[in-house]
Amino acid sequence: MQQPQTHRGARGFAPFRVNTLTEILQSYDWFEQMRTSSPVYQDEQTHLWQVFRYADVQKVVTDYQHFSSEAVPGFSEDSFLRDTVVAKDPPDHRKLRNLVNVAFTPRAVSRLDGLVAQITQEILDEALSLGKMDVVSDIAFPLPAKVIAEMLGVPREDWDIFRRWAISEPTEQVNSREEALRARQAMGQQMYDYFAGLLAERRRSPREDLITSLSRAEIDGEHLSEDELVNFCLLLLAAGQETTKNLIANAILCFTENPEAMQRLIVEPALMPAAIEEVLRYLAPVWFLFRRTTTEVELGGQRIPANSIVLPWLASANRDPEQFPDPNRFDIQREPNRHLGFGHGIHFCIGAPLARLEARIVLPMMLTQLKNIQRVPDFPITVRAGVVFVIQSLPITFVAS
Repeated sequence: MQQPQTHRGARGFAPFRVNTLTEILQSYDWFEQMRTSSPVYQDEQTHLWQVFRYADVQKVVTDYQHFSSEAVPGFSEDSFLRDTVVAKDPPDHRKLRNLVNVAFTPRAVSRLDGLVAQITQEILDEALSLGKMDVVSDIAFPLPAKVIAEMLGVPREDWDIFRRWAISEPTEQVNSREEALRARQAMGQQMYDYFAGLLAERRRSPREDLITSLSRAEIDGEHLSEDELVNFCLLLLAAGQETTKNLIANAILCFTENPEAMQRLIVEPALMPAAIEEVLRYLAPVWFLFRRTTTEVELGGQRIPANSIVLPWLASANRDPEQFPDPNRFDIQREPNRHLGFGHGIHFCIGAPLARLEARIVLPMMLTQLKNIQRVPDFPITVRAGVVFVIQSLPITFVAS
């Protein structure tokens, strides 16, 4: 059989530039080819087993007994994710996952609606007189950063620290793998020390914030260790920011490329929740994940040995015509829409509830107050495509309402 072309997203993380959504979606042509010709395929260079069809991808991300999240690339010794719920299987996973219930209590979530609307309005007020903004840097990034900081209880004078951590790309500023490792470790230590200090302060002086709730948290009658609590704060910081940022940017890109859908959302705002789900399917924020086989398994007619690294392509699964009729059409009324944009099973993205909440508030406010939203013509979009699909800049023009 002829070797299929290996997609750069499976092996590379460098930014690439495109001008239109059509160019971005050319990546999906490769997924279609692989679903048809090699739905479960081992790349000769990387030795990764790559999975493309919806049913197979869903099995990989759901069946933790055969496809483990522990000891796989991305959660190595230099990654803060290594000791978080993302990189754990049951039974350790259950204890850490229960921290999500501490973070997203009905009371905590109910307080977020007003906060999200307030921060969004402050951002829009600054942009309205200008008639232009960069969706990523002006709203998609600062909004979730401020929300998660407020939710955690980070003092406002420290919000710039969050911004520095979020935009830092140490691996792009160094010349060797060793330097990149040291840079990541140094930044990780700074983040760890900051949250450890904040937890200690809240134990001394409790407040009505998430850090205080976590400092008192008990799971099965036991207090969690400092490592467990700090690592959860770091994960929540990453998931709470990155997930929402990408969802907002991807939504505006999809809307500007599909103006008839955008106009209908302005007239019928009740369609926004379904439109958000279609954005998550059509332009998945997470393109692929990593898993490790615990035993030899058979998948898609292939035998995968034990301790193999498996890469399930969520972005490909979300375009599988066996699951989604006319999958390349952006349909804001698609029903059903059982996409895998946030994963599936026990490792369903912990930032998903917050991202959906913020998007449901932010996007209607933008469409209502920013009239005639248009992408700046001939301005190339810069995308960083790796595990996460990140639009790095998306300038738009508009007329204030």
